[in-house]
Amino acid sequence: MRRNGETPTGGMLSQFKEFDVYSKVHDDYRIRTQSGGLISLVSMVTIAILFVSELDTYFNIEVVDHIIVDTTLDQKLSIGLNITFPHLRCDEVSVDTVDNMGQNQVDVSGGLVKINLNKDGQPSDGDIEEAVKGCGPCLEAADFDPSRCCNDCTELRQAYTDNGLPYYHILDTAPQCKHSIGCRVHGDVQVSKVAGNVHVALGKSRIRDGKHVHEFNIQEVGDGFNTSHSIHRLDFGERVRGMQSPLSGTTKIVKHGAFMFHYYIKLVPTIFEGGGRKVYTHQYSVSDNEKNVMVKKGELVGLPGVFLVYEFTPFLVHKVEKTVPLSNFLTSVCAIIGGVFTVAGMIDAILYRGYKRLRKVNTKGSL
Repeated sequence: MRRNGETPTGGMLSQFKEFDVYSKVHDDYRIRTQSGGLISLVSMVTIAILFVSELDTYFNIEVVDHIIVDTTLDQKLSIGLNITFPHLRCDEVSVDTVDNMGQNQVDVSGGLVKINLNKDGQPSDGDIEEAVKGCGPCLEAADFDPSRCCNDCTELRQAYTDNGLPYYHILDTAPQCKHSIGCRVHGDVQVSKVAGNVHVALGKSRIRDGKHVHEFNIQEVGDGFNTSHSIHRLDFGERVRGMQSPLSGTTKIVKHGAFMFHYYIKLVPTIFEGGGRKVYTHQYSVSDNEKNVMVKKGELVGLPGVFLVYEFTPFLVHKVEKTVPLSNFLTSVCAIIGGVFTVAGMIDAILYRGYKRLRKVNTKGSL
């Protein structure tokens, strides 16, 4: 029979009491101690610290590396450049490539942009023709031909060359040239995936009998060839988050002479996989060497310029982003909370029982 006032639902819910493993203690029987309060505070602080640490681990992406043999030899490599030459004019900067298969690219222009820079390193509109009635001055070259006119930088340099005079020292100050004394080169160069080099060097590049040569008049560089440069960006392939570019931010200053700079680059083919995309690129390490090749005025023992010499390793690094599943995070949080409270309860129980025994001993001793 059903008891008065008892509903079927209430009777059914009351049966759940049999499964309650969290027995309750009446508030009148709870004992609060100072040590218990201190342990509780320490426990909450510990849980908070461990929770923040676990949350940080959950949001951080782990990258797992695998090394395999590289078989992607038929691909093209895109080299991303952004280099400033503060003392080389854009008409003197020629970006060339040479590789071990004998493929040459002279004055690459398709994917590269050249920007004229003034003496302050700011973009300029190039040379400004001298606003001189009749004839512009040829400076030192006028001593050989007083009637010659030099109304722009090209005519001025030609006048110096025709009379066997070096002209690099006047480019920064000559009124025909001072508005465009530097050059910034940026863009991409496509090369085959074999060892080779990308360079900017003295002279006009030519392919002669299948060989890459640079033609120049030694008299033009009698006072040096300033290859000072700043590398703002140098990437081999697509840039990926977290990937380092060791040469980015490199600056070399030449105060005198004609320097040849070599950067020896070891490329490591790399595949980044994560975030729903797969990227083929290259990491690299680098060592460098520099040398003044003008041993004395009018004599060179090497070709002044900047050379990026690269070669490939036969191995490929496969990087895969590994994320922590939400279930693992929740499991860890539960383990932290349960573990800390369990250990704290054990410590509190030990301290409380020890305190009670000590009081009992002291009570007996005082009787």
